[in-house]
Amino acid sequence: MPTLPRTGSSLLVRTDFTSDTAWQHLSDEAQQENEDGFRAYIETVSDPAFDGADSHGIQAAVPVSDSGASVLFIADSVALGSAQHPILVVALGGSSSKPPFRTLPSELWAIENNLNIANMDWQEFAAAVDQDGVFRGFED
Repeated sequence: MPTLPRTGSSLLVRTDFTSDTAWQHLSDEAQQENEDGFRAYIETVSDPAFDGADSHGIQAAVPVSDSGASVLFIADSVALGSAQHPILVVALGGSSSKPPFRTLPSELWAIENNLNIANMDWQEFAAAVDQDGVFRGFED
């Protein structure tokens, strides 16, 4: 498996190549500015070399960097096969105490922004997922 790009931004890595249309929709939605002007600062990766890769393989392909992101996003077959596109959210740094969860693309900005500047903790987002394991935002 190739190495992912070295960047200070979080990566959104495509691992399912069955629908270019679904990928474009998910990618656009994940990068869209919300009504308050917040957006995710992500770099998308759509490389067929990652087709079918699991989260552990993708984590291993992320270059180690002291100034890099603390969270990784994966557009897998579940995300691209569902109308809501629930993106897999994976902690970087090899911590098994931070189990993956999913997020709607429209909420990806909150996770990316807050985890990468350590404004919020992994558990705050993980504890706010619905019964189906998807983060849909915090209740008001």
